[in-house]
Amino acid sequence: MSPKAARPEEIDWPIWVPFGSAALVVVTMAGAMYQRRHFYFVVSHGHISRGHVSFPIMFLFAAITLVPFVTDCLSNFFEPLHRLPIWLFPFPVLIGVTYFIFHTTNIDFAPFVLVFMSAELASRTGDRPFIGLGATAASIALVAGADISGRYQGGVIWVIGILVGWFGGYIVESLGRKTNQLREAQEGLAEKAAADERSRIAREVHDVIAHSMSVTMLHITAARMALEKHKPDDALEALHEAERQGRSSMTDIRRTVGLLGSDGDAAAAPMPSAIDLPKLANDFRSAGLIVDLRMNGEFRDLDPAAGLSLYRIVQESLTNVAKHSPGAEATVYLSVDDEKIHLTVRNASSNGAASSGDGSGMGLRGMIERAAMLDGQLFTGRSGGGWLVELTAPRTKP
Repeated sequence: MSPKAARPEEIDWPIWVPFGSAALVVVTMAGAMYQRRHFYFVVSHGHISRGHVSFPIMFLFAAITLVPFVTDCLSNFFEPLHRLPIWLFPFPVLIGVTYFIFHTTNIDFAPFVLVFMSAELASRTGDRPFIGLGATAASIALVAGADISGRYQGGVIWVIGILVGWFGGYIVESLGRKTNQLREAQEGLAEKAAADERSRIAREVHDVIAHSMSVTMLHITAARMALEKHKPDDALEALHEAERQGRSSMTDIRRTVGLLGSDGDAAAAPMPSAIDLPKLANDFRSAGLIVDLRMNGEFRDLDPAAGLSLYRIVQESLTNVAKHSPGAEATVYLSVDDEKIHLTVRNASSNGAASSGDGSGMGLRGMIERAAMLDGQLFTGRSGGGWLVELTAPRTKP
C-alpha cells in the first residue's frame, strides 16, 4: 500500500517522527557544512592545522545523508513515491556522516544525525528491533573507530548520545504500540457492548411477544370454546381480554424497542420488576391458566436489573406452561432475604406427562443469561410428573 493511502492511525509509528527528524537533520547538516567551510582542522602527529574542503563534495555527502529523511517526508504527500525500505535507511546516513566525522572540527554537529537516526529507527522498527539496534551499533562503531584512530575527539560523549537517542525512540515506539492496543481494545469493547445491547433487546422483545401470544391464544381458545357451547357473552369477554392483552403487549414492545434510541430520559416508563408478578399472574389466570403465586420477603428495594430478571424468568416459565401444558396448574414461589434469592416455578402436565421443552429455544437461553447476570444457578428440567424451573442467586452481587 502506498504511503499516501495510509491514514496516520494505520501507521505503527507516530507520523510526526520523520518530519521532526528531517527538520533536525537539515539544521544539523547546515551547521556541519558551515563549520567545515570555516573551521576545519587536521590533526597530524599532535599538531593541529587548518584544512580545506571542497564545497561541492561536502554538499554531495550532506545530500546523501538527507536522502532517507527527505524521502520519508515526501512519500507522505506524493502517492507514486514509495517510502525507502527501512533496512536501507542507515546506509546513506552512515556514508554521509563518515565523511564529516573524518573532517573534524572543535565542536561538531554532524554526529547529531546519528542520534536522530537511532531514535527514529528505534521508534519505527518495533516488530524488527534488530534494524534499530544494528544501526545504533554501527553508529557507535563509527564514532568509536574515528576516536580510536585519532581522527576524532570526544567520541565517548557521542556514544552516550546515540544510546540515549535509541532509548528515546524505543520509548516512543512502546507508547505508540500501547496506544494502538488500547484503541483496538476500546473498539472491541464497543462492539461487544453493542452486541450485548442487541442481545438484551432481543431477549426483551422475545419475552414480551412470547407472553403476549401465549396469553392471547388462551383467550382466543376460551372464546372459541364459549362459542361452541353457545355462550356468546363469555366469548365476547374472552375476546375483549385478548384485545386488552394485545394492546398492553404492543405498549411493552414499543417501550422495549424504544430503548434502542433512548437518550436516558428519566420520564420513560419503568421496566417491570418483581413487584409486578401478581399482575402477571392475574393476566395468566384471566386467560384460564391456574397459577398459584406465593411471595415471601421485601421486593421493593431489589436492584432494578435483578427485579427485571426475576420477572422475565417467571414470565417465560408461565408462557412455556401455557404453550406446552395449557391445562396444568403452575406454582410460583419467590423468596428474598438478606443473603439470597430463591425462585421456583413448577407445573404438572395436564395429561400426566412431563411438560415438553427441549431447552433449545431462545426463551431458555434468555433465562440462562438472566440467571448469569444475577450470578445465580438455574435449573430447568423434568421433575416428577411435570417441569421445574429453579433459580438460586445471591441477594447482591459480590
